[in-house]
Amino acid sequence: MGILNGKRVIITGGAGGIGNAAMHLFHQEGAIIACTFHSEHPDLPAGALSERCDLTDKSQTDAVFDGFARQLDGLDVLIHAAGAHGACPADQLTSEAWEDMFALNGKATLFTNQAAFRHMRNTGGSIVNMGSVEGIRGSADHACYAATRGAVMSWTRSIALEWGRYNIRANCVAPVVHTRLAERMSENLNDAAKTDMEQFLSRAIPLGGRMGHPLHDLAPVIAFLASDASHFVTGQTIAVDGGFMMLGS
Repeated sequence: MGILNGKRVIITGGAGGIGNAAMHLFHQEGAIIACTFHSEHPDLPAGALSERCDLTDKSQTDAVFDGFARQLDGLDVLIHAAGAHGACPADQLTSEAWEDMFALNGKATLFTNQAAFRHMRNTGGSIVNMGSVEGIRGSADHACYAATRGAVMSWTRSIALEWGRYNIRANCVAPVVHTRLAERMSENLNDAAKTDMEQFLSRAIPLGGRMGHPLHDLAPVIAFLASDASHFVTGQTIAVDGGFMMLGS
């Protein structure tokens, strides 16, 4: 019996590195899973449900979550792993790019969390959103992305305060993990820049000098936050980064 045995779970971004890793570990731990995806179909574990959804559209998000909750016979956990990254110097950032990034990371968090709340308010549950090291410390050339993740972490603390009376917990993870997005960013670097990045990571990350693995390093922490073992944990941002940030130090 796994630590998530019988938990009814919705995972957004099921085709992404973090969402897909969480989905497969949750399946091993006994969860009943439904996931959303936007364009690429996810690699699904046996029995998992999936549906395409534009999470920036409230009516579509509500309809998909309501359908999943009916099929799952309720909802215990939301893992909101969907999101987008983007680079742009702060002085060149346009209002359109700002609005697009906040829609993908901010508005989608709002809509998915609200949809989950409607199905958890009578039974309790756990919401896990994606924070970011960049949203904590800032990031040159990624100011807009950092701002969206800072907003998500602040939002998560706020709903933890508001929804605790319904026995709903809300937390964030702030990961430094190797995903396809990280691979695509690395592909845009020349050899010298890649070497500089590798040397920086070897100095900056005490545990192994490397980025983490979504399945082996991050997914177990997400599973803990989804499980009853974390029943007294809420409003937190947990860095899963090999010691890169050391929050609270």
